[in-house]
Amino acid sequence: MGDAESALWLSEAFAAMAEALHGQPSRDQVLQEITELAATTADGAQYAGVTLLRRGKPLESPAYTHPLVPAVDLAQTETGEGPCIPNPDSDRGLAEPVVRIEDMSAERRWPRFACEAARLGVASMLSCRLVEERDVSGRLNLLAAEPGAFGVETAKTMAVLATHAAMALSAATAIENLSNAVASRQVIGEATGILMERHRVTSREAFGMLVRASQSLNVKLREIALHVVSTGQNPAELGPADFAGAARP
Repeated sequence: MGDAESALWLSEAFAAMAEALHGQPSRDQVLQEITELAATTADGAQYAGVTLLRRGKPLESPAYTHPLVPAVDLAQTETGEGPCIPNPDSDRGLAEPVVRIEDMSAERRWPRFACEAARLGVASMLSCRLVEERDVSGRLNLLAAEPGAFGVETAKTMAVLATHAAMALSAATAIENLSNAVASRQVIGEATGILMERHRVTSREAFGMLVRASQSLNVKLREIALHVVSTGQNPAELGPADFAGAARP
């Protein structure tokens, strides 16, 4: 395939990818679509996955094409190093848009992680920045059992895919947050109406009853409202046992 044909193929492939990504209705589905597109598009890739790192928490593996991927993420968490783990001195890896590990047996930047990855059967890795914000960072990772699986052109291709994916992920997250906000507003309105009718209070007073219960129990306002809607119970009578496992503010 010549340069012109290759460029045309990539253009058509990325147009199809963008349509597929932006057509996904939720954040989780976008993440899964990203991993599947990466695994089938990148030359040399056997497995793909998205890795997220939230402040103060271990690495998360929300989407992957094979169980080996979260095992590699766990190796990064346990060794405290790798392309998805921030270096306390330089943030090495996270600051780089694309990181290539050509041969785990010869990797010197993250030797403990490389040793564990090699033990799991991974010889080479390509990691592309997907999102990097104040409280969360994410990378798109490709793995292969053979050394030198990912060349410069593959790295460039995946960097473009990661850019498309990041935009689709941002859009899906915004839509999901908006949908959740609308749903929360609706249930809080229902709970307020129930309290107004049962306790003969004003709308402001009913909302205040929900807020006080939320603050007293350290439970999200939406969870308090859901409980009131399903049981009709006075929020002042609720206790911690009523919200075992509920989300905290």
